[in-house]
Amino acid sequence: MATNDVSAVHGGGPSGDAMGAGQIMDMLDRGISAAELETTLSAWLDSGSIDQSSAAAARRLNARLWEASRREGLLRVLYDTATDLTGIRDVEAVLKAIVRRTRSLIGSDIAYLSLNNYDTGESYVRVTDGATTALFRNIRMPLGEGVLGAVATGEAPAQSADYLLDESKSHLESSDTAVAAEGVRAIMGVPLRAEGKVIGALLVADRHAHDFSSDDVALMESIGTHAAVALENARYFSEMADALARLDQAQQQNLSHMQALEELSTLDRRLMETLASAGSLPHLLHLLAESLGSPVFLVSPMGEPLADGTAHPDFGSLPALSAAEESAAKSVAIEFEVNDKKYTVMSAVAGEQHLASLIVAEQLRPAQLAVLERSALVLSVSLLFERTYQDAQYRLQLELIDDLLSPRAEHSAALTRRAGQFGLANHARLAVRVVGVADDQRQRALSVLRHRSEGSPGITALHESHLCIIEPVDGNGSRQDDARASGRAGQSIIDELRRRRITATVGSSEPVTGFARLSTAHSEAHSVLRALQALSRDGEAADRAALGTAGMLLGAMDSPFAGQLLSAQLGPLLDYDERRGTQLVLTAWTFHNNGGATQETADALHIHSNTLRQRLDRIDALAGASWRRGSRSLDVQVALRLWRMKTAGVGSAGS
Repeated sequence: MATNDVSAVHGGGPSGDAMGAGQIMDMLDRGISAAELETTLSAWLDSGSIDQSSAAAARRLNARLWEASRREGLLRVLYDTATDLTGIRDVEAVLKAIVRRTRSLIGSDIAYLSLNNYDTGESYVRVTDGATTALFRNIRMPLGEGVLGAVATGEAPAQSADYLLDESKSHLESSDTAVAAEGVRAIMGVPLRAEGKVIGALLVADRHAHDFSSDDVALMESIGTHAAVALENARYFSEMADALARLDQAQQQNLSHMQALEELSTLDRRLMETLASAGSLPHLLHLLAESLGSPVFLVSPMGEPLADGTAHPDFGSLPALSAAEESAAKSVAIEFEVNDKKYTVMSAVAGEQHLASLIVAEQLRPAQLAVLERSALVLSVSLLFERTYQDAQYRLQLELIDDLLSPRAEHSAALTRRAGQFGLANHARLAVRVVGVADDQRQRALSVLRHRSEGSPGITALHESHLCIIEPVDGNGSRQDDARASGRAGQSIIDELRRRRITATVGSSEPVTGFARLSTAHSEAHSVLRALQALSRDGEAADRAALGTAGMLLGAMDSPFAGQLLSAQLGPLLDYDERRGTQLVLTAWTFHNNGGATQETADALHIHSNTLRQRLDRIDALAGASWRRGSRSLDVQVALRLWRMKTAGVGSAGS
């Protein structure tokens, strides 16, 4: 364009001031650089087309146009920057965008942003762009110190052309080390203000010494203003997003809580329905297993199964019993582990009494624990109701069994009606069983046997300090069937008690018909029990027939024949023991009871084998050697059994 204008000047250029001014305005409107304008103006001045004042005016106007264009461009860049920054909602992303845009607009080697911590009185570098060392990225400056600290106070922008050599700025050894490691020399920064408060500083740095222009400072201030607003907006948005997230979480928790409450309300209703139904314990366990989605077990405080459950070895272990006791003491569910299996136990208590425990074969969530705890409360009520009912029933059975077994009782219609409540009829065949257990186990055995007989005809109660059972007998009435039925019934009692670690011996009567004969049947069963105990047959069940020869003797314990048998077979030994205070009869009994084995006999008598041999020799001398073997040994054994039962106080069946 300048060449054409020169040609126009020399070969037919402008002829007047109006045309020269018009061409100048046209060039300025299209945009022309200062160098190109100067070439054109020089040509026109040489040709006299314009004067010096017009040329100077053209130069000033072009400079102003270029400055306006530059400012317009910067404003456009700032507007784009502000638009971009305010569109970012993540605080971390906003920080990175600020330093990246700042570095690009200023053209610096490094841009970084610090945030103020007024609690510690420091401003620390939060994010950088272009920094290569960790020391520089982690600078912390006290407020008012160095360029960073001075700018962060918010007083005014600050810069240093060569920071490490600038004695006008305060220095810290740690920050100077970081600046030197990064190779930084020139630094300039502006404060970041938000809502009237200085929140930090925005800085740029170069690795060569120089002064930043006022335009650079002004641009940085504009960037800093937009950056602070964008940063605060992002912070507000993040806080709002966090608040909304917390609100949503709280709403979800409330919904979950409401759902849990609705489920608990439904469970409460079903639990109350279960409590009001007959046989509530099995229904309760079924409902609880359905709600928890896992098998549920009901055990006694000793870990024994209740509600017809099967025994589980883990529930009687020390960890299980300890957890159940802790649950009863604290009224909370307790987790325990046995053989790498995890369980949760919740005990049902009434006052300070531990009634039972619910055990779930897994660890439970909080909502499931709430279900378990509620169920334990209902279980406590159910067990108390059941216990009250059972106690009332037991009182009725206790009174009834005393009336039925009394030899002086009048068997009236009222007695028949009371017995009928428990499935006993005057015309039915009935058997009496007497159960012998240790004194300290009698109450536990009674509880087990009462639980065993629930739902079955018959009564179980304490009578004259021993456990007594009266129950109907099935079968066609033949002795063979009666013997088998009696053996099965007695053995089932022993097995049930053995599972509870209770050793029992059971004596049964022969079946009788009519309540009037129950007193005699009871005496017979009691005699059988005492005979079993006298004959060292603890832990067995028998009736008279199962006792063998001892059973035959029961009816003749006090007869003249019994005395004659003892005198004929054991007279010399009885006389010797009475005169000398020895135990030859007991030795003979123990010898036969151990099958003639000398060592076992000596151990049973707690004597030395030599002492036993001396006693056996003395018995041979008094009773004859035939007492040990041969046909006479049977008579001696019968006599010894008779002696054993008489010394144990076993009377006749009718006594």
